[in-house]
Amino acid sequence: MRINRQKKVSRILKFYSNNFGFSKPYQVLVDGTFCNTALQNKINIAEQLQKYLGDVRLLTTPCVILEMEKLGSALYGATLILKQFPVHHCGHKTPLFAATCIKKMIEKNSDFRYILASQDRDLQRFVTSLPGIPLLYIFNKAPTLRPPNELSVKKANQHLYQSCDVSAAEKKVIKLMKRKILEPNPTSQIIKRSRKKKGGPNPLSCKKKKPKPTNNNSKGQINKKTPDL
Repeated sequence: MRINRQKKVSRILKFYSNNFGFSKPYQVLVDGTFCNTALQNKINIAEQLQKYLGDVRLLTTPCVILEMEKLGSALYGATLILKQFPVHHCGHKTPLFAATCIKKMIEKNSDFRYILASQDRDLQRFVTSLPGIPLLYIFNKAPTLRPPNELSVKKANQHLYQSCDVSAAEKKVIKLMKRKILEPNPTSQIIKRSRKKKGGPNPLSCKKKKPKPTNNNSKGQINKKTPDL
């Protein structure tokens, strides 16, 4: 079961790496809802994500921390977990709601290529409405990376088609080459084969006439002595 889980997450990460430029260490943007759910399920975020995703860098924002602090002692443990992560400055002089801050971060800083870790349903719907943003959440007491949505797959296919497509200049060159190769050349002349003239017989194939043998017995016969009786 664990092997299939690792193969699945490897395929997803490879998809985002090939089509949207994700690379290690993967930057995971964590909010308070993810930390609170991890605490309830006794999940060590840093340890589990390192095993699940590989080389990761966990981040949060000042707006997310301030919102967690305002929510009081009920989320004190989740706030302590959140404060362990490096703070990525969002640039909001006036603190915003955590979900609003993250939305602006994702829309503005798309080059950072974040993986969002959140249990916020509204924030999850927002992320799944955009292409190229992986979503990480906790399901069945384990971190789970959501497969690419339809928009991500569609955009990846468009990039693949554009990379394989031929430019206008290349199409023009190919058309000229086809015309040059396939169309007949009117100036070319057909070379006629010269017919061989009829000649005499081949001297090598002619056999020499054999001389007729002469019969010497007809002119005179040699007298043979008869044996004495």
